[in-house]
Amino acid sequence: MANVNAYHFDQDELRKELACMIILYEYPLSIIDHIGFRRYSTSFQSFFKMVCRNTIKKDIMSIYDHEMEKSMYEIEKNRSRIAITTDMWTLQNKMRGFMVVTTHFIDDFWRLQSRVMRFIYVPSPHTKEVFSDVLLQTLLEWNIDRKSSTMTVDNYSTNEAFMNIILGKL
Repeated sequence: MANVNAYHFDQDELRKELACMIILYEYPLSIIDHIGFRRYSTSFQSFFKMVCRNTIKKDIMSIYDHEMEKSMYEIEKNRSRIAITTDMWTLQNKMRGFMVVTTHFIDDFWRLQSRVMRFIYVPSPHTKEVFSDVLLQTLLEWNIDRKSSTMTVDNYSTNEAFMNIILGKL
């Protein structure tokens, strides 16, 4: 039988777990304002003080920063070259574009590792210069401009031209 007295309430740990749940299941931040969610949460732990959206957003960004640092360290210490893939898409009005940049590498235990480096808003116009600036900024930010072995891009009309610009700058 479990010892009930051994339980230790930790507000910060519960906040972190709430942020992780929102990230993991891609819940909107507004979930913490839903009366049903609040009632459910307090029925489990009446001591938990529900936080506001801005607080949970800060918690999520803190988790992101921590995970980014871990990924950057892992990539930096890795001795293998890195393959990069990009995927670009636009919303229906063609004015709002997004690019996801992912790294792929073999770790010291010969396991394939993949990390989403950035999910980036790409401003209009969607020209080869804009795409190359966005991708180059990501490569420099993650300090992998010299570790890259290959880059694979999706079937977007300006990809070949913007890759030529990237190769000229690396």
